[in-house]
Amino acid sequence: MRGSHQLLINQHLSSSFSNNDCAAASYLTKIKVAGIRNAAMSRYAKIQFLGPALVFLAVLMAEGAAFGLAHMPTSEILWRVNLEFFTVFQSSHYLLYPALDLPYAQLWIIAVPLFAVATYGLVSGRQIALAIASNLSFIYTAFLICSEFSFNAHPMAASLTEVAVPVGQGNYLPLVLAGVGLMSFSASHCCYIRRIFAR
Repeated sequence: MRGSHQLLINQHLSSSFSNNDCAAASYLTKIKVAGIRNAAMSRYAKIQFLGPALVFLAVLMAEGAAFGLAHMPTSEILWRVNLEFFTVFQSSHYLLYPALDLPYAQLWIIAVPLFAVATYGLVSGRQIALAIASNLSFIYTAFLICSEFSFNAHPMAASLTEVAVPVGQGNYLPLVLAGVGLMSFSASHCCYIRRIFAR
């Protein structure tokens, strides 16, 4: 009688340990899956951040070069930099000028807000903020490319307004912006598609 009672106790303990092991294994599996998912989301977030960050950097450099040219109009290096790298921002300036008649408007009204929203989204983990910034930066890049095609030969200006010269050839900056912007744009959509199928 005592032996059967001990056997029942052992079976109960064995069953309890087995259930606890299963629960622990299930919990560890969930943690591992969540970790893999968070790592993937982190990679997507960094890719999304690239688009707004590159737009901000390009506009900042363009306005900086134009500002320098306005104060040193005889500088050959600044003329070359403006003509060979930043002509796309001159074309967009002429299209935006009626609506944004402000100095450095593309920097303060477009690039800085996009970069600020993207930084907020990356730091706080808000995917919606990153998605908005990456999508809008891609739209702005598309606008830059369309504006350059619309102005095959347009005056170049210091601070995007003052000194007129013809547009240079072989400007690859729009292609770089478009490539990075498309990658950022695609990452934001892939991120939400993964979330939909993960539910």
